[in-house]
Amino acid sequence: MKIIAIYGPPGVGKLTVAKELQKITKYKLMHNHLAADLVGSVFDHGTPTYRKMVVKYRTDMLKAAAKAKVNGVIFTFMYRNNARTNSTIKSATRALAKLGAQTHFVQLYCKENTLYKRVVNMERRKFEKIVDVSVLKRAYGKNAFFEKLPFAKSLSIDNTNMPAKKAAMLIAGEFGLS
Repeated sequence: MKIIAIYGPPGVGKLTVAKELQKITKYKLMHNHLAADLVGSVFDHGTPTYRKMVVKYRTDMLKAAAKAKVNGVIFTFMYRNNARTNSTIKSATRALAKLGAQTHFVQLYCKENTLYKRVVNMERRKFEKIVDVSVLKRAYGKNAFFEKLPFAKSLSIDNTNMPAKKAAMLIAGEFGLS
């Protein structure tokens, strides 16, 4: 099983690119807000229990997919470079590798002013995503937007002026997906 893990800041276009990649690959799509919205229906966002349960649901779902020999999964997430997040990603990647899954990381980024224009798109409301630039800046801080995983190779794509379909085609080409 291949896992294509697309990460980047809120509003960069992770889900849009993932949907285009899904059309190309026919892989299953597990986007960031599926687990976040489920857990958020019971636990307050950002609490220790919320964080623990989101990680658990995401990891358990990917492990189950690997055990079931699902061909591939496209997974989106927001990355912040801190010890807890890095440890969680490393641990999950190792566990998935033991089940035969290959994880390929893709970093999406764009110019800051483009990000601020995208984040206010009202389409984002249906998954309770951030739609306010001031909230985005307060929640994540300017420097966290463009960080790359320091412990794994990532395909980095600047999609400032790139259609989602083209970004998806670059990902498919890089990882031999059809």
